[in-house]
Amino acid sequence: MSVVSVHPNLEGWRVKFHQMLAELEVAGIQPTPETARQALAGLTQRYVTSGPEVLVVKDLEITTASHSIPLRYYCDSESGEGKPLNQLILFIHGGGHMAGSVEVYDPICRRLARHSYQPVLSIEYRLAPEHPWPAGIDDVRSVLDALPGLADELDFDPNTLKLSLVGDSGGGAMAATICLQPAPGVIRPKKLVLIYPSLDYRMITPSVREFADGYMLTAERMRWYFDHYLQDRAEPLSISPLEMPLPESFPDTLVINAGFDPLRDEAALFHEKVSQSGFNSELLTYPGMLHAFLNLESMVPEVCDDAYKAMAGFLQDRSVVG
Repeated sequence: MSVVSVHPNLEGWRVKFHQMLAELEVAGIQPTPETARQALAGLTQRYVTSGPEVLVVKDLEITTASHSIPLRYYCDSESGEGKPLNQLILFIHGGGHMAGSVEVYDPICRRLARHSYQPVLSIEYRLAPEHPWPAGIDDVRSVLDALPGLADELDFDPNTLKLSLVGDSGGGAMAATICLQPAPGVIRPKKLVLIYPSLDYRMITPSVREFADGYMLTAERMRWYFDHYLQDRAEPLSISPLEMPLPESFPDTLVINAGFDPLRDEAALFHEKVSQSGFNSELLTYPGMLHAFLNLESMVPEVCDDAYKAMAGFLQDRSVVG
């Protein structure tokens, strides 16, 4: 790596964050799903300012045989001043399959809609441990199945819709899985954006060992997330996107990576796999960043702005890697 240290704006925060985790451990306070959810929500609320304002923000839901799936739709005024566009970003939030929500990721989705000039549909999928694998992925598939039925309400033509999937961290794992194991008869994504994605549940890459502790996302916390998500329902190898065979067609892919992230190597390996299979893939690495840096925006605003612009360029069919 060309950069050998964490971004200076993040370094002091990183040290204090892990001192806090160590103090909690000494005090015998164990993490729970609820504290994980509160932590991600509080972190995002503190370091990602609300807004920007967009022309349309609409809450809706789809109903399956067993439950409802809330959605939130964003369409910015610059996206054709209310005119219908045959483009849609389906956003799958991160949080280790246990945390995160439409509300927590609201400011991030607003930024994505503003920068990309494309509507964004954010999914409130079911979370572990209450709903272990594959409940969340099933919810994303249900939304894909339901998209034609939302065409009138969201004003697009399902026959010509250019769909993109965007997911960060655990949401990136889900987005990649959807593209690697496409269901028949649904709208196929044309673009895939993976933001510091989790792609190998075996946790065997060198970066997992190198950044096992002290760099925002720890190996111990990852294992805790995965155990709550899988609950012995699947072997890690069988559901790891990095090890899944590529189908005959695959969407153009952008992988955004953080240099000081345990997930760094599996994301880079996935990019190589897609590229070497003859599909279009770009890898954009921010060397001094920690995992989930978009949720730490106020400390590194210029980096986050660059990442949003890179995503927008990719979604608008412009190369973002020189």
